[in-house]
Amino acid sequence: MNVDWFEVDEGELSPPHTALVSIVRERARSWPECPPKATAVLVFPADEEEEEDARAPRDAYDAAWDEAFAAGESVLTLIVDLRHRDQKLVVMTLGATVAGDRLFCSERSSSTYHPEPITEIEPLEATGSPEELGRIAADWFEEIVSRSMIELDRKPWPRSFVPKGTALPHGHRWVRNP
Repeated sequence: MNVDWFEVDEGELSPPHTALVSIVRERARSWPECPPKATAVLVFPADEEEEEDARAPRDAYDAAWDEAFAAGESVLTLIVDLRHRDQKLVVMTLGATVAGDRLFCSERSSSTYHPEPITEIEPLEATGSPEELGRIAADWFEEIVSRSMIELDRKPWPRSFVPKGTALPHGHRWVRNP
C-alpha cells in the first residue's frame, strides 16, 4: 500500500482545503528526510464542541478558530514530524493551521499539536487565498525541514539548527540533515 504525504480520506476536506493540501503535498515530495509517514492532516469540523476556559486569554490563533467555527467552516492542521536520523525519535513537531483565510505556522506540542515555542523556530501568520496559504505553508515547512540539526554528545537536549554547510562543532553530533 502506497502512502502519500498529508494523506486524508477523500471527501473529508472542503474544496479550499483540498487545494491547499494539494499544493503542500506536491512540495513535500522533495523535502529531504521527510517520508510520507511523518506527515498528517487533522480536520476539525465546525460542529465539534471544544471545551474552553472562559477566563483564558484569547490569542489570534484561538480567535481564528472561533471565527471559522462561527462561520460554519472546518479548521485544518497539517503536521510534520521531524525525526532523528534513525527515523524512530521525533525531535520536533511542526504545524500549519488554516482557519478561514488565516494561516498559523509554528512548532507544536507533539501530544496536543497546539502551538508551543520550544526552539528558535519563528512562527508565521498570514492571510490569503487557499492557494496562497498553501504556498506559504509549503515554503515555511520546507525551510525548516531542510535545516541541519545538531546536539551535544550524550545530551539529547537542547538541539539546535545550523546553516547548511556548517562544520560540526566540537562535542556535537548530527541529528538530521548532515
